Amino acid sequence: MPTARQARGRRTNVVVAAWLRKHGWPEAEPTVGAELGQDVQKIAGYSIEVKARANFDPLSWLRQAKKNAKPGERVCAVIRCNGQGEDAEDYLVIRRLGDDELNLFREKRGDVG
Repeated sequence: MPTARQARGRRTNVVVAAWLRKHGWPEAEPTVGAELGQDVQKIAGYSIEVKARANFDPLSWLRQAKKNAKPGERVCAVIRCNGQGEDAEDYLVIRRLGDDELNLFREKRGDVG
């Protein structure tokens, strides 16, 4: 039987995948249980690590997302802080600046280099 912490983590995967389905990623699927790999699957071009934690260790979360990423995928961590309910709209996203939309906009303008 999963602990309350494990159950909250699994539920957070489900909530994040549901939010993504409503916002342009209709095939988003959460991992459940002790599955290895990305926490939310079928998000083309991204490797997403989902955390529901009190501690703050973003570098390890991004490393975990990178480890699970396929070649060319951008990595990010979605964080549900303590005290946040199940409205994924309010969760935090951490990613490398090189993977951020700020850099994507720069790439689209041709300012790469």
